[in-house]
Amino acid sequence: MDSGMTATQQNFVARQQSGVGEGELRKLLVPLGRPQSAQRHEVIARRGMAGENLFLVQHGWALARGPKQNGRSAILRIFLPGDFIGLSDLGLATVRQDVEMLTEGLLHVVPRAALAGVLRQNARLWPLVLALANAELAAAQTRAVLFDRATAEDRLIHLFLDLRGRLAVEGVGDGNRFPLPMNQTEIGEATGMTGIYVNRLIGKLARDRQIEVQRPYVRLLDRAAFESRIEEIDLTPPLDLSWASR
Repeated sequence: MDSGMTATQQNFVARQQSGVGEGELRKLLVPLGRPQSAQRHEVIARRGMAGENLFLVQHGWALARGPKQNGRSAILRIFLPGDFIGLSDLGLATVRQDVEMLTEGLLHVVPRAALAGVLRQNARLWPLVLALANAELAAAQTRAVLFDRATAEDRLIHLFLDLRGRLAVEGVGDGNRFPLPMNQTEIGEATGMTGIYVNRLIGKLARDRQIEVQRPYVRLLDRAAFESRIEEIDLTPPLDLSWASR
């Protein structure tokens, strides 16, 4: 596989080559679940509650949050349309983080038992589910390294690159322009900064003609320089499904 590709692009190619993809998994699970509309900031799963369901994001964005401290809680993961919520909690008795909607949206609530039934009947999907769950855990580890080593500005740039890449795979956005329905406080909670500092950095990047902001959209004016600058530390680790067919 081309090592010049981002992990997000590698994941897409790997699933295409394996003949197994999230699209097929979604198609099988949606009829077994129930649709649930959700409002902005609505909590759909709470830390410590019994883990009985998965959520498939049909529309809108959601967030996984850590425990609140001094009125703030870190954003641990951003879920985009097409993402599954709860895969990394499979096998655990309780949910490990609060999950709330960033925007209003539509979810499909799928019982874990329904997933188990689908996998019993479609054993070739097991490697994909295992890979997706492990990718979430690996992303959390990579995020910890990023917070330890990267500057505040680089963490912000990485957030932009990560969201742009993930949205591009789902066909959302236009090249280097993508939606970002997050306010400055939320961006700060996702990058370890205050909202005030986020505002300063975004202003600096805009003045330097590195980004263009037309809310709720952001355009990366020199994406290649951004990728080179942070060496494309990708929060979406590359998947490998080939081991299951050897």
